[in-house]
Amino acid sequence: MAEKKGAVVKQAAFLMAAQLICSVVGLLYRSPLHLIMGDVGDGYYTYAYEWYTIILLISSYSIPMAISKVMAERLALGQYRNAQKVFHGALLYVLGVGGIGACVAFFGAPLFLTATPDAVLALRILAPTILLSGFLGCLRGYFQAQNNMMPTAISRVVEQILNAIMSVFAAWLLTRPYLGNENLTGKFGAAGGTIGTGSGVAIGIVFMLFMYMLNRKTYMAQIESDKTGKTESFADVFKVIFLMVTPIIFATCIYNATAIVDQNIFSYSMVARGVGAMDISRQYALFGYRFKPIINIPIALSSATSTALIPAVATAMASNNRKDAKDKINECMLLSTFIAIPAAIGLCVLSYPVIRILYPTGDVKGAAMLLSLGSISVVFYSLSTVTNGVLQGLGHPSVPVRNAAVALAINALAAFVTVRYLGMGATGVLLATVLYAYTVMTMNAVALKKFLGYEHDIKRLILQPLKAALVMGAVVGIVFWVPYKLLPGVFDRYLMSAVLTMVSVLIGVIVYAIIYTKSTGMTDAEIRRLPMGTKILVLLRKLHVR
Repeated sequence: MAEKKGAVVKQAAFLMAAQLICSVVGLLYRSPLHLIMGDVGDGYYTYAYEWYTIILLISSYSIPMAISKVMAERLALGQYRNAQKVFHGALLYVLGVGGIGACVAFFGAPLFLTATPDAVLALRILAPTILLSGFLGCLRGYFQAQNNMMPTAISRVVEQILNAIMSVFAAWLLTRPYLGNENLTGKFGAAGGTIGTGSGVAIGIVFMLFMYMLNRKTYMAQIESDKTGKTESFADVFKVIFLMVTPIIFATCIYNATAIVDQNIFSYSMVARGVGAMDISRQYALFGYRFKPIINIPIALSSATSTALIPAVATAMASNNRKDAKDKINECMLLSTFIAIPAAIGLCVLSYPVIRILYPTGDVKGAAMLLSLGSISVVFYSLSTVTNGVLQGLGHPSVPVRNAAVALAINALAAFVTVRYLGMGATGVLLATVLYAYTVMTMNAVALKKFLGYEHDIKRLILQPLKAALVMGAVVGIVFWVPYKLLPGVFDRYLMSAVLTMVSVLIGVIVYAIIYTKSTGMTDAEIRRLPMGTKILVLLRKLHVR
């Protein structure tokens, strides 16, 4: 059993490592992109990208999760022919639905972005990527169903690196004729920034096709060995895909619809308060372009855990092994909070230097305040993301839909009141987002207890990492803020501040690793199953704490 659990955590660790690299690259390239297109461009880019994201979610984003679950169930029963038929059916599905999504994004852009019409060009450039993403999702889901996360992990890194290079280059190229005009620089900078997204997806498809052809003989041999005699028609396959994909689409769509809801409520509320379009874009960028990408790094790691969990839990349930399912959930939940809780504390303590390093111009203090206030959402989002995947793997995809819908209604009401009537601006949207994540997390926990009898071990899941993270936060605060306050002339310089921040983070990681492993009594085997667990163990031994 330990071996099985370790295998799931190992696959999750592959995705986590890849997602960490992707998130860091994604965060780093936003800094030069910001310098090219400015605060107004940040807003246009965010407005376009959030509409692109929601259309992508509706059309094809959920395909990898759906394919991995449906195929994993058939592979667990030895039905290799039916599993392959699911893959082919999914390709046809995304051709139709992804094509419709691309057309909606292109032709509907002026309607979606009436408050910020200069963001329309960026959304139209993103439109073809919606169709391409569907095909990439099918290929990734195919390998995930085989419990092989390595191709997905590598393709994500390759995709993000090309995305970063092309986004910065295209934005720089398109803004050359408009230097000195803040609005046009922002418009064409945002448009150039979106070109990289399509380029990254295209190279991801090429890589995944290469991996598919490399493994094709093995998978064809599996199909030939299928002696089950079970044959599903394409009509049955499409029905299964539709019934599986539709709830997941609604779940992920509603789960991520907060961005569009917040965007529209913020825009129209600010217009009602007499704020102009450029100021609206500039203020929303503090939340959408600066705050969200930073907290999305630890959240994305939990998303990787969720991706690995769906086929694993589906396989366990198809074999009627509830204990195995619970064990896998426990391992991945612990993995999630092991990262999310110290990340939240660290971002709260170091919000100002982090924002200043990544976005040195504009309203640094305003963005830092949002990051400090909203850092707790990292924990809420991480747990709700993992439990979403668990509920889908258990065969209850409609439950996350219901929970997310309730949370979305609460979020919308909170955002409207705080922005329109309390005049809290971006801070109001932030508080509504935190409330949303907390609501989903709580409702998912209740659902897990109902369907699987699973209850969170609060001590291991929350209290133990929180204890280590609080000590870590105190140490990090002292290491950074004492020199910064005593020698402001030295450490207020950009380079020195960046060095001091990195030293503080490094010390924080060491402190957290020591306290967490000592206080929880983790064995060497358990430490090795953590992300970079072997290196953590080597470090602890060098420090003579193991």
